[in-house]
Amino acid sequence: MNGETAREIGEFALIERLRNKLGSVGNSADVIVGNGDDAAVIRAEDGKCWVVTCDAQVSGVHFPSVGDVSGFAAGYKSLAVNVSDVAAMGGRPRFALISLGIPEETPVSFLDDVYGGVRALSEQYDILVLGGNVTRTSGPLFVDVFLVGEVMEEKVLRRSGARAGDRILVTGYLGDAAAGLHLFSGSQVRVREDLYASLTRAQLEPQPRVAEAVVIAESGLATSMMDISDGLAGDIRHLCEASGVGVLLWESELPVSGTLSEVASLAAKKPLEWALHGGEDYELLVTTPAESVRALQKVVRQSRGAPLTPIGEILPASQGISLKRADGIFALKNLAWEHFSA
Repeated sequence: MNGETAREIGEFALIERLRNKLGSVGNSADVIVGNGDDAAVIRAEDGKCWVVTCDAQVSGVHFPSVGDVSGFAAGYKSLAVNVSDVAAMGGRPRFALISLGIPEETPVSFLDDVYGGVRALSEQYDILVLGGNVTRTSGPLFVDVFLVGEVMEEKVLRRSGARAGDRILVTGYLGDAAAGLHLFSGSQVRVREDLYASLTRAQLEPQPRVAEAVVIAESGLATSMMDISDGLAGDIRHLCEASGVGVLLWESELPVSGTLSEVASLAAKKPLEWALHGGEDYELLVTTPAESVRALQKVVRQSRGAPLTPIGEILPASQGISLKRADGIFALKNLAWEHFSA
């Protein structure tokens, strides 16, 4: 078989190519949001919508190989990344189906633990796991999740609503997951046990921001929202493309944890590089009019959610995507994770 390969075309060009093969879903009155966002949104009844998404997590790609990671973490993360997608639309997760691709030599005890991780997260968010499928594979092991959530139609948040003059905010801290990946991926850096545990947990057991997402959506103050999976520098591009805008991020305002800063110092790394380009934080990226920033922060604070920090401003598209540093304003590098990249 000849022709261009997946590696040559790259992940995002491949997604666009395959999307075009499906044709348009815009003619269906039941589709509120189709391809191109964190999840699809389908009209149900009485003003309610279903939020649907699917994401496969593959051993050796999304989490370490079997034997180097707990089954609990593999199951937990596989469900968590889908929960984050539903939350990014303003939705509450409700129902899940889970398919496993299992090499024959996989210990059954590991699979028990996978479902222990799934159960722990599903009970935290009242998600009903209704079944799924099991199939044999020559490897590697994968966990594929299909998740359904719900949201009222008027509360749906998309990537496409940001407007020039809006402020950009982010929940929690950035870069912890990337630091955790660095620590368990052959790093020779020796850190305290509590630092190691905190950062590797951020990578293997991310905490979806469901409560924060729901109160943000219900407030009516946000103009757009998405989650951060490919790194802030990459995901802000997706938001800008969907909204037809530019952006200026403020490097000095990017929230990084004390834990990250300590480990970055020991590893001779720049914490802001992890914060900008690390990926898999699964924090929320939100835009709101400048005059609504404090009100939105108050709403999230009152819900006892993660801190909501302003990190930049939305600009006209003609002004591009830039980063304001102490020594000037520079074009923002895009070093986001991309499947099939060289």
